[in-house]
Amino acid sequence: MPRLCIAGHRHWSEYPGGVELQTRYVGEALRSAGWEVVHLCHSLQGRTGWQQLADGSLLYWLPPYPLGMSVPRHYLLHVLEEIGADVLYQRGPSVLQESGVVLEWSAQRQVPYVFAISSDWSLRRRYPTVGQFLRFRQPRWRSWLLLPYALWADWQLHRTLREASYIFVQHEQQRNWLLRRYRRTGVLVRTLHPELQRPVHKSPTPLVLWMHNYRPHAQLSEALALAQECPQAEFVFVTGRTRPQQLAELRRHRSIPQNVRLLGAVSLAEAEELLERAWVLLHTGRYEGFPNTFVQAWLRQTPVVSLWVDPGALLAQQRLGICAGGDRAKLLQALQRLLQDSALRQELGERCRAYAERMHGLERHRSVLAALFDGIAQWWDAERLQRLVEEQW
Repeated sequence: MPRLCIAGHRHWSEYPGGVELQTRYVGEALRSAGWEVVHLCHSLQGRTGWQQLADGSLLYWLPPYPLGMSVPRHYLLHVLEEIGADVLYQRGPSVLQESGVVLEWSAQRQVPYVFAISSDWSLRRRYPTVGQFLRFRQPRWRSWLLLPYALWADWQLHRTLREASYIFVQHEQQRNWLLRRYRRTGVLVRTLHPELQRPVHKSPTPLVLWMHNYRPHAQLSEALALAQECPQAEFVFVTGRTRPQQLAELRRHRSIPQNVRLLGAVSLAEAEELLERAWVLLHTGRYEGFPNTFVQAWLRQTPVVSLWVDPGALLAQQRLGICAGGDRAKLLQALQRLLQDSALRQELGERCRAYAERMHGLERHRSVLAALFDGIAQWWDAERLQRLVEEQW
C-alpha cells in the first residue's frame, strides 16, 4: 500500500483555509483509493506527535515555527524518515516549504515531490513575498524589518519551482506562466469540491455574499462601499478570524451600512449554506489562485461578480459570472443587474452548476486523482501525467 505524506503549513481542523481544504480533499480521495495518508502540520494549539484521525489517516503535529529558517532541519529529516512516504505533496508557500527540508529529503531518498501552486502571484511576480510585504503587510515598520526574510522566502520559492519533481497548476494561465518562466510542464489539477446532489435553496430576498479570510489585498473597504450603493440587497461579510488590521480597516468607516451583516469565522457547513442562499458572490480581491469560494458558489448556482480575479478567464469564457477587470463602475453595474434580473441570474446559475459539476466535482474526479498519484509514484513524466488528466477529466 503506497503512502502519501501531505506536508502542510496548517491542518484543516485548526484552520479551515482554502489550501487546507484542498489538502483535505486530496487526502480523502487517496485514502478511498487505498493509499495510506500522513499529514505533517504545525499545530496552532500546541499539540505535538502522532494522532490517528477518524478517517484512518495519520497526523504528525509539529510545534509552530515563526519562520522557515527557524525549522530544526535534523529533527524534521528524522520525522520524514519515520514517515517513509512514497510520494510527498505540498500546496502553496509555507514555513515547511520555505525551509526546503521536504524538498531536500525527497532528493536524498529519490522520492517524488509534488508542489501545487495556490496563488497566481507565485508565478506572475518575480518576488511575490517581497511584493506582499511592501504592499499589503501591516504594520509597515514590521514589513520593512522582515524584508530580508521575504527575499530569502522568494529565493526558496524559486528553488522549489525549479527542483520539485512535479508542479500542479490550477488553471491554464498558470500552466503558461510556469512554462514561460521556468521551462517546466505543469500538470493541471483543478480545485475540487463535493457536489451538492440536491436542488439548491436560495434566499427569498436579495442576498450578496463576500467571503475571504481577512487579507489587506481582499479590499474589505471596497466591498463595504459597494454594499452602501446597493441598499436593496442584504450583504453578508464572512471575514474569518478577527485581526487587528481588519478592525483598523473597519474603523475607517464611520458607520457600517445598515444592510451589512458582519460575520467572523464560520464552519465549512455554515459557509456552504451561505453560498447556497446567496444570489451573488462578490469578490473584490486583487489576486488569487483559484478561489475555493468560486467553485463552492458555482456548485450552488451562485454566479460570481469579481473586481479583478478571473482564474483562467473562466468567468468570461464560460459565462459563470462577470469580471470587471478592475473597473469599479462596471462591477457595480454588473452586481445591480444580477440583483434585478432574475432570468439572467437563473441562466447563469444553472450554467455555473453544470460546469462546476463537470470540471470541479470531487466525487466525479476521485478516480482521476488516484490514477494521477499512482503515475507519480511510478515516476511518469509530466507530459504523460497531463495527457492522463486530459483524457480522463
